[in-house]
Amino acid sequence: MKVETVVQLLPEDCGLQHSIVRLHNSNIDSKRLDRERFFRREAVVICNPQNGSRVLRYAMGTPGGISITKRAVALDYDAVDVLGIRFKTDVDLEIRRASTFEVYQWFWNHPDLGIRLSTRLGVMGGILGVMGFLVGLTPFLHL
Repeated sequence: MKVETVVQLLPEDCGLQHSIVRLHNSNIDSKRLDRERFFRREAVVICNPQNGSRVLRYAMGTPGGISITKRAVALDYDAVDVLGIRFKTDVDLEIRRASTFEVYQWFWNHPDLGIRLSTRLGVMGGILGVMGFLVGLTPFLHL
């Protein structure tokens, strides 16, 4: 999806805890039937092709209070800063579904230390668990 305008997200939706992007309701499918539209709370990547920057956010519809057109999105200040754009100006952004690898990569390098640390500990715990399982199987493989 191409984006032409970015408006400021409401203060109650901002922050690292939420990490959402608000889209026009015609671009959101809450019933998960139409793959042409984004699903609610689906991870999406917002790319700025002019400078190569990108940010991961969760797609949400518009509850009201913000005027968002079909080619506009509402982002928080942190996302606008990372993308190198300004509010209420003409932009050329692309939004697409995030792959599983992109989600793990985003959380591996997340700006919030707590999220970054828990992701890295979880991945390392999974790797060590698989290694321990394989070491536990070695006595049975020599029979």
